[in-house]
Amino acid sequence: MAVSIFDLGLSVEANSLFLLIEGMQGSKIDPEKNCKAAATDITYAACLAKWSGEENDFLVAMKELIDAGVLAEEDSVFRILAVDNWKKK
Repeated sequence: MAVSIFDLGLSVEANSLFLLIEGMQGSKIDPEKNCKAAATDITYAACLAKWSGEENDFLVAMKELIDAGVLAEEDSVFRILAVDNWKKK
């Protein structure tokens, strides 16, 4: 986990969305340890289906992450950007 996400001064919802996307990304999955999970695109629809809050909160969190340079969205597919791109509030 990129713990520097907590140093950006983002909302709880934005931090939660980051953790959700990072978890869905499976960056810690180790195929050497019997994990058969396949890497898939992290889509808007897939994230929203797992989001436990209101859709409006999801949209606000998504915009906050994009504005902070943490997240990129293209054709409804999310990608976490390199920490060097992240901007503090």
